[in-house]
Amino acid sequence: MTERTTRRLWTAALAAAFLAGSLLTAAGPAAANDKVSLRLNWLLSGVHSIFYLGVDKGIYAAEGIDLTIGEGQGSGRAVQVVATGGDTFGIADGGSVIAGVTRGAPVRSVAGVLNTSPYGMSFRADRSVETIKDIEGKTIGATAGEASMQLLPAIWKANDIDPSKVKILNVDGPGKLVAILQGQADGILAGLEGQVIILKQKGLKQKVFSFAELGVNTQGLTVIASDDTIKNNPDLVKRFVRATVKAMQAAKADPEAAVAAAMKAKPQADPKLLAEQLEVSLTLLPSPSAPNAPLGVMARADWQRTLDLMKTYQDVTTDMTADTFFTNSFVQP
Repeated sequence: MTERTTRRLWTAALAAAFLAGSLLTAAGPAAANDKVSLRLNWLLSGVHSIFYLGVDKGIYAAEGIDLTIGEGQGSGRAVQVVATGGDTFGIADGGSVIAGVTRGAPVRSVAGVLNTSPYGMSFRADRSVETIKDIEGKTIGATAGEASMQLLPAIWKANDIDPSKVKILNVDGPGKLVAILQGQADGILAGLEGQVIILKQKGLKQKVFSFAELGVNTQGLTVIASDDTIKNNPDLVKRFVRATVKAMQAAKADPEAAVAAAMKAKPQADPKLLAEQLEVSLTLLPSPSAPNAPLGVMARADWQRTLDLMKTYQDVTTDMTADTFFTNSFVQP
């Protein structure tokens, strides 16, 4: 090889290296996804498989989000940790959001997940309860402090029930199931995606009433963010909400994939229970106030009703309007 040929080869190699380096410099280093944490309202349940599916299918990653999901200890706790910056986003029901905000928690709901309330009542099928009026003279098992119990006066009023004719049997959480299974109570306060499904799995024939169909729908589970995040990083909120809506759509299209994604995160979970919980939860996505609204959009009427009920029956005192607690601005294009 001649010296001239060698020089030409080195010149070409250097030019190629320079061009490659220029292209890399122009493109810049790959941007890292935003590290985001989501605090659930409770231990893994069927509805939560929506978020695990979003992670498993790369839906959040496609929006530039590296999402970590943590189980929770109630909606009230989720409000607290998001308000203090412990987690970026959280899952909490509308009542807990109102309770937290009126006490000073700087949070807001930015997307609706369950826009129909999951609260309900389940009665043994052998206790002759065909209509809600038939519960007069019956015994209902309930746990002191549970949110649905505080709404019973509204149920009585909306359905012309004489509360003096309904006996409340106070039991702890596990005791509710024992009470109805053993016949100590005619019925219990029961989550549509919770105890109702467990009782079904145990073979109990039931007559179930949802609070929504009884005229007392309250805002169900929502995605919450802190005021700081909403103000200082609105683009992140918009991307997270957009990914969440896509995850809900994906779960509707393929519930089995959603359950499988949840099982990857928690292999000891019961896949059959998760599947049945998700099936019910998907029916609760739309609001009866706005059944044709896009996924994620919350109805002001539901927030107003929730606020009014809490002011009437739960000693909530505030001049805040319903719009204080939620926004649809991150859902709608």
